[in-house]
Amino acid sequence: MRPLIVRPQPQADALASQLRQAGHSPVVIPLLEIIAGRGLTNLATQLAPNPWLIAVSAAAVEQAHLWLQSAQRAWPDTPTFAVGQATADAWLQAGRQARFPQDARSEGILALPEMQHITGQNILILRGDGGREWLAEQLQARGAIVNYCECYQRRWLPLDGDHAYTLWRTQGVDSVIISSGELLRHLLSLLPDEARPWWQQLRFIVPSQRVAELVLAAGLPAPIIADGASHSAFCQALGHEE
Repeated sequence: MRPLIVRPQPQADALASQLRQAGHSPVVIPLLEIIAGRGLTNLATQLAPNPWLIAVSAAAVEQAHLWLQSAQRAWPDTPTFAVGQATADAWLQAGRQARFPQDARSEGILALPEMQHITGQNILILRGDGGREWLAEQLQARGAIVNYCECYQRRWLPLDGDHAYTLWRTQGVDSVIISSGELLRHLLSLLPDEARPWWQQLRFIVPSQRVAELVLAAGLPAPIIADGASHSAFCQALGHEE
């Protein structure tokens, strides 16, 4: 297959490399870049009371860990959680073993046994700019003390949608890997109206039921749901080409 990869670097090239090993011919066009978040300057203070740590994306862990390294600080020895396998892998690279649910969503984290009795527990959520408030609201409803650290910002890269549409058709793109709802919305906003029939013929691969529902809500074909947002999960969802 010839899947389109629009996630940021360096993840885009790493995923493309694995897909090539599986016999695919990916087209890599990152739509955004990840830069350090405004909240990182407060991270050391927020870590001082040794809160439980919940990361809702791999990028949040990566940017926070880079900042801590530059500040010559270390993660506290405290319970650590990830929204899914890809984020847990990022924690492992940062030297932390993270608990994560099979259901790679905020709903999955809330279902973990550790999250059932948390009255008075201090919890720090690592995330990007914006994002869902639902997880924090649910944790607070269970009696936890919840704070955020904005670990990264998304910066959309310039892209001419008309030119991209023509190029991707010429290149024979037949599928799209969509790793988040934000990427889906931005990609659809870039493409011209005449691209709609082409979109309807593509195969979409997404990391979760939540993103799958966004694909369907956009009037696109039912996607393949990978087992999370890790490179291996997307590769497994696409399968091997002979």
